[in-house]
Formats: sequence, structure tokens, C-alpha cells
Amino acid sequence: MNGPSVMLNDRKRFVCAVAMTAVFLLLAGGANALANTVWCVPTASLNPACTALTTKPHIQDAVSLAAPQDVIVVGPGYYNETVAITVPYFTIMGAQAGKDARDDRHDTSKESIVDASGSPTGSGGGAAFLVGSGASNVIIDGFTIEGGTNGATAYASGIFVKGAQSTQILNNIIRNNAVGVDFFGAASNALVEYNLFQANNKGAAGSTDTNFAGMAGFGIAEYAGIGQSVITENEFKGNWAAAVALYAASFVEVTKNTSKNDGSFAVFGPGTFSCFFSHNQGQDFGAQGFLPIPQTTSPVHADAAIDIGGSVQLHINDNDLEEGKTPGYNGIAFSSIFTGTPVSVHCQVSNNRIKRFAANGIVAETTTPLPGTGTLVESSISGNDVEDNGNDGILIEEGAPNLFNSLVDNETEGNHTNDCEDDTHLLPGAPFFGTAGTYNTWFNNIGRLSVPAGLCAPGSGHHHD
Repeated sequence: MNGPSVMLNDRKRFVCAVAMTAVFLLLAGGANALANTVWCVPTASLNPACTALTTKPHIQDAVSLAAPQDVIVVGPGYYNETVAITVPYFTIMGAQAGKDARDDRHDTSKESIVDASGSPTGSGGGAAFLVGSGASNVIIDGFTIEGGTNGATAYASGIFVKGAQSTQILNNIIRNNAVGVDFFGAASNALVEYNLFQANNKGAAGSTDTNFAGMAGFGIAEYAGIGQSVITENEFKGNWAAAVALYAASFVEVTKNTSKNDGSFAVFGPGTFSCFFSHNQGQDFGAQGFLPIPQTTSPVHADAAIDIGGSVQLHINDNDLEEGKTPGYNGIAFSSIFTGTPVSVHCQVSNNRIKRFAANGIVAETTTPLPGTGTLVESSISGNDVEDNGNDGILIEEGAPNLFNSLVDNETEGNHTNDCEDDTHLLPGAPFFGTAGTYNTWFNNIGRLSVPAGLCAPGSGHHHD
């Protein structure tokens, strides 16, 4: 955890320093001290740094002329464009650069709106912004981004990051795309911060990202290797597949985000390694409907606020999750929905508050028929407050290898069926070495109802409140 946190702090200091310096220098007409050239779209009169020679009618016109270290300043207005960025060390600033997209960004007349729908100008392959593989250290700050919906194009999305390094996506309203931000390839060291991802459910994702091609409903989607990146302090609303979907990600920290009416808060697909999901708050999952998430064979719907399959060393800590009313919907699921039921190992689920889901608060599922293939091994579930769920508080289903897990200091009360249930005591060869004849260790858990008896015991109150 120290590595991503240190990286986040360093980047925040860097971004704030760059943004403030750019604003002051541009207003003072001294932008050349910061960059080789300041390009302006569309009028020169808005800024003393703009000249007739550096002012262009379209964003793509300015981007095509820009060199490394250049800055593009885009005024308020509507831009029907699909913009390709190919140069490194490059900053593009909308009219709301530096202004948190979650806070009072309702006046569209003050926004730089980039819309990739219809027949847009530019060469971004259907993305409002395409950040190419050679375009490292690009900053996109202060736009409203929409219309990345044409799945027949290569990169349809709000922002498509194609293997670029150190992309920073800051202070943008990203809405009404198939995918808000699509990371593809080894796009490491990214920072996604202070954005609003809203209703990215339209059309279909571009054909290049084969795992998500033809799909929609994602705030952020990743496939094929994003690493060492931070997704923090963003708001997700009404993305009907998932707010964040990571497949084969490593060392990614998802922290301090909010989610409301998303199909799922986070999907951690097969191959995810050493990622962190912490201090996030979400509610009303699936309240507006569901769109499918990708699979090797046919797409499926998420079955939990946090859906996990085949992750290693995943940390899910200190999150607040409430309300998933769709039948069979869970709070946190090590899930059997993923093709081949990949097993997660060495994971940690701790200090989360999980309330009022239609099915289970926390579950390690299996395939059917029982005894099937399990989903969780050698992991810990500890210190969670799991209350008022429609089925079980914590459920370990019958199946190998749902084995060698530790469940300690959880408070599971008021759940409709059982507060604590571990069906591995039904596996062939049981009773085994674990608690009450199960294959897992249960200790010091609070709950009134458990199967088999002894996994939890009544407590004196809500010690996690």
C-alpha cells in the first residue's frame, strides 16, 4: 500500500503545481517559459498567450501541429471531434481545467464539450481523445467528453489510452459514451482524478479493444495490462455494467471514489495482481438496470457490488457498500460468473461495511452442481460489518478450493438466513482441520445464526459502528 500511496501524493503535488503554474503564466502572457508553444482553440482574444498564428478552429488542428512540451488551451464551446494525440509531454486544457468535475459543473456554456458522435473532425478513431502509444506524459484536464459510441470505429470511447505511459485524466465530465475511459495495452502509471463518469451506456465500445468490443456501460474499462496506476476521488453515476472493470491489471489503487446506481462498483477479472480497492463509498447498485461485462465466451452480468475472479493479492479494505436489491445480488463476491471459475488467492477483505444486499454480504461462490469448483483460497476476511442482507452475512459455498481461508473478527448480524455459513463441511473427506469441521478457520466472529454451529456467536452490540 505504501507504494501506490506515495505515488498518488507525488502526482497530486506535481499536477497541482503544473496546473497553477500554467494558469498564472498563461494569464500573464509568459507561457513560453513553461512550454514551447501555446496553441489556442478557437479565439485569440480569450488569452494574451494566443496569437493569430497559434489559434486554430479545431482541437485536432492544434494537436496535429503541437510538439512535445506544448500546451493547448481550448475555450468554452462545442467541438464535434475525435482527436488523436501522438506527441509526448503534452497538456491539453479545457475551459474548466483545474476545476473538480464533481462540484458545480452544471453550466454547459462554460464547458469545452468534445463530442465524438456523428461524423466528427479528426483522426481519433471514434474516441473523443485517443492517446497513442508514443504519447507518454499527456494531461487531459477540464473537458466535458461524450459521444464515443460508434462501435464500428477502432477506439469508440470517451478517452482511449492505447498503451501510453503516465497519462493524467483530470477534472473531466465523461458521459454518454460506451466506455468513459478505456485503457488498452501496457498503459502504466496513469492518474485518473476528480472526474465525473456518468451514464456511459450508449452505443458500443470500439473494435480494437477485443475484450470490450461491442459492449457499453463502463466508467473505466481496462484490458491487457494497466499497471502502477491510481484511480482516486472520482464520482461514478449510472454506468450500468460497472463503474470500474479491470482485467489483467497490476498494482492499481482504486481509492476514495463514490458510486451510485452503477451496475457494479468494481469488477476485478482474471489476471488481476496486487491491486487495492479502499475507502470507496457506493449505494443503490443496479437500481437503473444492468449491462453485461465481458467473458471469454458469452458476456454475463455482474452479481455483486465488487465482483472478483482469478485475482492474486487483491486488497479490499475500508469500503462502505449499501443496497443491491436485484435478486441474487451480493455485496462482495468471489464469483463463479467468470469463464472457467478462476480461483483467487492471497486476497484480503477487511474493515468493510456491507448492508442491505438482496443475496449475501460476502460470498465465495462455486460452480454447480455441488460440490463444484471454488473461488477463494488462502485468503482472509476480517473486521467487516455485514448486516441486514437478504441471504447470508458471510457464505463460503461448498466447493474445492474454497479452502484454507481465515475469517476473523467479523460482525454479521440481522441477515435473513444465516449470519455465518461455511458449506465446506459437506465436502468429501470432511470433517477436516478447520473450525466446526470446515476447511477454513473462523474465530471471534459475531452473529446469532451459523451453519455449522460455532462459526460465530452472539455479541453485545455493533462494535464496528
